[in-house]
Amino acid sequence: MARIALTGITLAIGGTTQDCSTTIGTAGGYAVIVASALPGLGITLTSSYLAAMIGDIAASHLASVPGGPPIIDQHILPGDQPGQTHAQTCLLDHVAELRDTLDAFSATAALVTADIADVALEQAQRAWRDDDVSPA
Repeated sequence: MARIALTGITLAIGGTTQDCSTTIGTAGGYAVIVASALPGLGITLTSSYLAAMIGDIAASHLASVPGGPPIIDQHILPGDQPGQTHAQTCLLDHVAELRDTLDAFSATAALVTADIADVALEQAQRAWRDDDVSPA
């Protein structure tokens, strides 16, 4: 499995940027795994995506939050999705899920925002092409 660290993903709670690291990798021709850790908050999210090149995408998310049991969520991303490639679509969904996880478990009612720079989408595309990625 090839895996790369992504840059250009910014998460904030009430305007305060949170330390976050995100990696993306591929396993075979149809599987993408995206993992994020927010060490300052003790939150992790690992998302797995499985799909043929055209059609629905099966998404599974495993979130770990302080003081609670792991949370597993599964859903289908139907048909056409945002993002030009499968890996970009998976990254967009993962960051939206991460934003929702932070929103649900934030200690305040402050607004949670997520921003994905073009560079992160470009890196996700590179992850999809194993020949451009060295193993992590």
